[in-house]
Amino acid sequence: MIPSEIYCLPLQDPKKRFLLGKKGNVELLAIGLNPSTANETTLDPTSRVIERIAQDNGCDGWWLMNLCPVRTPQPKNLPKRKNKPLLLQNIKILSQLLNDPSHTISKVLCCWGNHVADRKYLEEQAQIILNEITTAQLPLYCIGKTKLGNPFHPSPRVVNRFFGGVNKVRLREINFEKR
Repeated sequence: MIPSEIYCLPLQDPKKRFLLGKKGNVELLAIGLNPSTANETTLDPTSRVIERIAQDNGCDGWWLMNLCPVRTPQPKNLPKRKNKPLLLQNIKILSQLLNDPSHTISKVLCCWGNHVADRKYLEEQAQIILNEITTAQLPLYCIGKTKLGNPFHPSPRVVNRFFGGVNKVRLREINFEKR
């Protein structure tokens, strides 16, 4: 990927990231747990997997947002208490993305994994985000579910272990009412 094609909001911020991705004619929106190291110049392993999943499932563009925009490679290092202004800003950016007619999001990949249960505010954010997506009438997908019923996180390790490689991953519809 050419670095100039990557959009990141905000730019050059090691503490938070609201949005990462690449514009396309048909776009996938992935909702993860928290951002790690990917930015406007370099994708990390998980964002590269998301880009590939998008391509293999009929999307030439992709966006990655998270339940919590605080950057950390380890979910256990997320704040114990919610930062309400930061989480509200995250939802506002999601709403803008979903309502912007220049974006052509056709599928939403839920991919936050089991660490959603580590913090009450993460579960609350998941519900708020799901409500926004439902209001936008976009279909929800996952690549599979954990034993606890959460959508798999698309790390290379998970994708290789459970699917035999990213080229074998296909989106599956997900219904959160049937957990």
